[in-house]
Amino acid sequence: MKTTSRITGIGAYIPERQITNDDVLGYLRDSSEAYLSDEELEKVMSKAKYMLTRSGSDIRYYCDERQYCTDIARVASERALEDAGINPMDLDLIIFTGMSKAFIEPATAHVLRNELGAFNANVIDTQDACTSIMKSAEIANSLIKTGAYKNILIAAGERSFDWADFRCKTVDELAWKFGALTIGDGAGALVLQETSDEKYVEDPHHMDFAYQLTKGTYSICSIGLNYRIGDRYKLYSHSSKLIRAGLTAILEMLPKKLSEEKYQDFQYDNLFIHDIGKVIDDMVLPAIKAAEIHVPDNYRSFFGKFGNVGSVSLPLQLWMAKNDGRLAEGNKAVYICPAAGVQAGMMAFVA
Repeated sequence: MKTTSRITGIGAYIPERQITNDDVLGYLRDSSEAYLSDEELEKVMSKAKYMLTRSGSDIRYYCDERQYCTDIARVASERALEDAGINPMDLDLIIFTGMSKAFIEPATAHVLRNELGAFNANVIDTQDACTSIMKSAEIANSLIKTGAYKNILIAAGERSFDWADFRCKTVDELAWKFGALTIGDGAGALVLQETSDEKYVEDPHHMDFAYQLTKGTYSICSIGLNYRIGDRYKLYSHSSKLIRAGLTAILEMLPKKLSEEKYQDFQYDNLFIHDIGKVIDDMVLPAIKAAEIHVPDNYRSFFGKFGNVGSVSLPLQLWMAKNDGRLAEGNKAVYICPAAGVQAGMMAFVA
């Protein structure tokens, strides 16, 4: 009997501490004033305020000081398990993913396993910037299709304030630090389970993945550890180069993928995009439409309300769409994700 995976549980969580543009501008001023003259500081502040407005940024949310990545991931995971209608002891694998981790070693998934009481589950961590959850879903789907696992939890808890860098030592550094002003904390989780339902098994668009990677652009957006780029554990990201590289990757990937025979006359019900700002509405959506790719009327931007939530983008959007009635069982969906200026990814699936 043929099997595949399907997403049976969706969970998301946004912390309660609301942060406005004025708040992050205050962080920028406090972190930078020791390095800049009064004139330079005012130039940085004026430019940053303009860039925030232009990006579509409004508010985002941060964790409390003692609220860690695993704390928020646990809440999202509990919601996903409840949505799937399964007990934590039914899980046989937990994948913790995203950019925020409790440890370099061992896997952060150990913490989630213990706090959920999922003591039958194996654990592993994965990571690749904002595509982390999508790539984890591809891994989980492959493992389920082999029969090795039946119930897999994927979770991420992005406590981005830890690696945000608001410090500008020169006026020119703002280009590399602006990304830190737009990020917001949040958590998301998906439960993938084995299914033999023909609606999923026989649909060629279900759990179909594509990627377009660029050459040597990893330095555009990184969080350094043991390498020569940027400061350790701090976000180092050139926003304008990042956007150009991401858009180029998307426009190379989509026509190539959607020209495949199985996508001829393809109709889908939901479009989700990793939302990095007003640039999605201004440049990405028009480019998609110009490529004669349908954009459903139910597409919703969330950047102004939550900021850039990194890898949590997909489960947060699914959670919102399901709760307001835009996502129903059997809907065909497409998720498009530019990530770190290095790549773009596409995930097609049946809800």
